[in-house]
Amino acid sequence: MEPLLMPVGHDVGVLHDAEGGRRQQIRAGTTVVELSDPEYVVWLLAHGTGDEDRPTRSSVAAAAERLELSAADATAVTDQLVSVGLLAEVDPEAGPAVDFAQRHQLVPLLMGLGPDQEQSSLQTIGLLGQPIAQVSGAVYDVWAWAHLTPHLWIACQDAAEVARRVGVTASDETEAREVLTGILRSVHGLLCVRAAYLDRRGLA
Repeated sequence: MEPLLMPVGHDVGVLHDAEGGRRQQIRAGTTVVELSDPEYVVWLLAHGTGDEDRPTRSSVAAAAERLELSAADATAVTDQLVSVGLLAEVDPEAGPAVDFAQRHQLVPLLMGLGPDQEQSSLQTIGLLGQPIAQVSGAVYDVWAWAHLTPHLWIACQDAAEVARRVGVTASDETEAREVLTGILRSVHGLLCVRAAYLDRRGLA
């Protein structure tokens, strides 16, 4: 299975220069990085384009071609963004996923709205009176509290501990490693609607 591409950093807007040029600014930790248009396109595509989209190198290259950026250029840009830490390649079920979680945080950007009115097993995220995303209870708990922990792995451990204490028995909620797998498999559904962003550890 091809690893997923995880975008790192928070979009903080466009910087215009005196010659009419523009660079997109991304903050990752305490560093602000300026991206060219092709770099920004690839970084954006790594967020996903919908709830079912799970971006990989190949899917991002294919999507970039539809935006008139060649697959070769998209691959080169992906390599560049990985090298500077604005993209990460992660297999949710592989061992290095824990290392990724120990080096990054998940930071919420929208409001938690509580249970969905039609599907009470799901939690909603969005703006007041305007649900934007639906997630499982396990994902919701991590999304809501992860920014208060040193890194994402501890957030998953804390969520699993709370689930055990309240009597939950499903392993995908009580085992931290399974919680992390679930988060990484579904996080693009949050990233693509700007319900959250991934940042470098301890510097969100």
